[in-house]
Amino acid sequence: MTIRIYTAKHCTPCHEIAELIKQGRATEDVELIDIETDEGFARFTQEVLEHGEGAVPSAYRDGERCAILIDEVTKDLLIECPQDDPPASE
Repeated sequence: MTIRIYTAKHCTPCHEIAELIKQGRATEDVELIDIETDEGFARFTQEVLEHGEGAVPSAYRDGERCAILIDEVTKDLLIECPQDDPPASE
C-alpha cells in the first residue's frame, strides 16, 4: 500500500524528504503530496486535519500516521507505519 507524505514549500524538512524520494532513497512506495495545491490540501484536510493532526511533513497509510526517519549512515528515507494485523499464532 502506498504511503502518502504530505509536504509544503515553506517546510524546510520537507525539502530534504522530497529530495531523498527523487533520489530513490525511500524504502517504501510513497506518494508526495504538496498541501499548497487545491487537490493536495483537500486530501490533507480529509486524512489529517479532520483527525486532529496538522503537521508537515507527515506520512499516512490507510488513515494511520507513520513515523518518518532518515538513516544518517545510508541516507535512506525510512517510513515506519503501524502494523495492519498482528501475525496469527499457530
